[in-house]
Amino acid sequence: MMTQPIQMFENLTSETAPAGRKDDVKAGFTLADRHMIELRARYARAEFVANSLGDALLWIGRQYGRLVGGIKADLKLRAAEAQLFRMSDRELADLGLARGDIQFAVREAAEGLAPQIDAVTGSVIAANQNLHRAA
Repeated sequence: MMTQPIQMFENLTSETAPAGRKDDVKAGFTLADRHMIELRARYARAEFVANSLGDALLWIGRQYGRLVGGIKADLKLRAAEAQLFRMSDRELADLGLARGDIQFAVREAAEGLAPQIDAVTGSVIAANQNLHRAA
């Protein structure tokens, strides 16, 4: 049994017939065509990387904006609570608040949360609905 000689990489070009074909058909790619295809592939890769980096930077910017906005909102709420806690019980009573209602009143004013009263039973449904999320 005769073995075939080892082919070197220099001998394998696109001008040879594709594997598995018996006829002697040439692919027809010139050096300029291959160079143009390679340049287009490089451009497509560079465009993909640039778009990905741009999208990533925009996402990071949006997340930073959300973080800063959340911190600012929390600081405003804490400042309002601190101002109400510094008031005397008489001043709070004039506002219609008890000391235990300060945190809820501040968040109700900021977020629009209010307890709901069931019309049939007269019981109060809590404004904090976190208990329903756990189920």
